[in-house]
Amino acid sequence: MRILPLALCALLASPALAEDQSSMRFEVRLLGLKAGMIEIAANVTESAYAARTKFRTAGLVGALKRVRADVEVQGRVAGDTLKPQTYSEAIDDGSRVTNVKVRFAPGKPRLISGDTGSSAPPADTSTLTNAIDPLTLLYVALRDQPRDEVCRFEADVFDGHRHAVISLKGRQPNGNTITCNGSYRRVAGYSDSEREKRNVSISVTYVDAGDVMRAERVAFDTKLGPAVMDRR
Repeated sequence: MRILPLALCALLASPALAEDQSSMRFEVRLLGLKAGMIEIAANVTESAYAARTKFRTAGLVGALKRVRADVEVQGRVAGDTLKPQTYSEAIDDGSRVTNVKVRFAPGKPRLISGDTGSSAPPADTSTLTNAIDPLTLLYVALRDQPRDEVCRFEADVFDGHRHAVISLKGRQPNGNTITCNGSYRRVAGYSDSEREKRNVSISVTYVDAGDVMRAERVAFDTKLGPAVMDRR
């Protein structure tokens, strides 16, 4: 699952904007072992947003598999929607290295520079004018939300080479919690081996936090095994 390096993001540095700051901190466990800590944050104004993240593996998993990720995004705000404009990532997940810059607007998203680390044909982006990047995906899916808005998320995601669809629509209320069940579906830009498991299950559990629902746990499968993110 290509989103794994981004789902293991930590030490999020503060970007330049400073009107509305929010942050989320999660402990990540892979195969039951501590893999690291995530801090997902964004600074949002009425018209723009920016985020940056750096990650290094930690705990026993870090001793077994070194992963690093340096990712950032800048974009504009249209109502309640975040629209990325420029996205860059430098990721080494132990088996693949990428160093790319992607332009999302205006028009269809396109790779500006860098090596995507894939020999598969790139995804056709002609219909992806509303696609978002992986970092914007994490923030939008996990930020505090009104109760009636959770489990209504679906987005096309493009990382400069690969197109996936993320959906969180299966709603399971249980007391003061709501679990959203969904999937990460690989669409294009993936190798034959990556496409052997086209759909990956994802669930996000939100807890009532007053006027909003707050993401407390994320569970998903990776090519290394099941992973869990618990809020701290």
